Amino acid sequence: MKEESKKPRLIFLDNIKVLFAILVIFTHVRVSYGGEGWWYYISTLNESNPVDTFTIIFFYMIAGIGGIFQASLLGLFFLMGSYFTPKSYDRKGVLAFWKERLIRLGIPVLLYVLVVNPIIFYLLSAGGIQPWSSYPRLQTSFIEYYLSNFQSLEYFVNFLTEYTITWFLVALLIFTSIYTIWRQITKIDSIQRRIPKELSIPRYIYLLLLAICLGFLTFLIRINFSILDNPLGLPVAYMIQYFLMFSVGIIAYRYGWFEKMTRRHVKVWAITIFVAVMLFFTYFFVIAGADSDFSVFLGGFHLNALIFAVVDNIASMGMIFVLIKIFYAKFNKQGKILQNLADSSFHMYLIHPFVVIPLSLGIAFIPISPIIKLLIVLTLSVILCYLISHYVLQKIHLSKRKRITPNS
Repeated sequence: MKEESKKPRLIFLDNIKVLFAILVIFTHVRVSYGGEGWWYYISTLNESNPVDTFTIIFFYMIAGIGGIFQASLLGLFFLMGSYFTPKSYDRKGVLAFWKERLIRLGIPVLLYVLVVNPIIFYLLSAGGIQPWSSYPRLQTSFIEYYLSNFQSLEYFVNFLTEYTITWFLVALLIFTSIYTIWRQITKIDSIQRRIPKELSIPRYIYLLLLAICLGFLTFLIRINFSILDNPLGLPVAYMIQYFLMFSVGIIAYRYGWFEKMTRRHVKVWAITIFVAVMLFFTYFFVIAGADSDFSVFLGGFHLNALIFAVVDNIASMGMIFVLIKIFYAKFNKQGKILQNLADSSFHMYLIHPFVVIPLSLGIAFIPISPIIKLLIVLTLSVILCYLISHYVLQKIHLSKRKRITPNS
């Protein structure tokens, strides 16, 4: 305990939560106006907006950058989500630890699966929004539609695995279950003795080789499960990468890796990410061609899919050192605004569909560039999500805590 108290406060992890909330909102607004992904509302199916060559190239660029850095940053967020898991597990014990996890993560998943998603799907269908208005089961009353999900095993499984935005929470629960099993295994003396007491950050070349090998493994998975496929509601194409990042977070906590990161780590990985991404876009525009089939980068037995998978994993590995060290060195403090944003970030993540969808529908009739619509919806969504989270949901949450623990 004495040694742990000497560690500097890792406020920067709270600040990364703000980045997570904004990234999630940006990703779904981007998908809404640029395609290449899943979201409740896709403008290209429902609007006639002016599109020129610049707009096409712009959305190709942010789809590519978004595809690489979305996965990389999400991997980083899984790392962040696991960082304090050992401390919480040790302090609370397995039962109290899992009670807290199920309340914080499990209840939002259940609410989205059983209540929120069916209501959103039905309202979009009733409003004539494609593709929902083309689904026969959504043409009945809401009660009939809801009950139809229980009429066959296929419908029922699809209903229970329609996690939408809460897939991240489901993945966290799955990874935490694996961690819990691992903790039980490490109670065996013969295994416990093999766990090193000290472990330095691996050398750059070993991490680069690990990222490349992980890219090949990811490519093999994407032969059958592309980035757009979500069997049982989960992004199988990314799950190994995300689990590795989750594991790194636990290791980083145990061996104090955040404190051991240096400027050299940042420099070498920043250069590596830059070179990998520039080579990818050079290949995309010069060799593959901007008018090529973008879907071949997302999966299947294609050279393009292999290249994208390797670059994807190199960027993910590099982000650990680049973003964490930058935030650790520059953003390990909070003013009032950042503190409020960090406190509200989880609520912002959960409520953003209720803000993004109405805003998108509200300007759907205006025939302007999708780029302008993206900027409008993104800006207003971030502001409104924060205001609702901080001034409504956060206040309710705090008042409940005060009633339960009046002395806290």
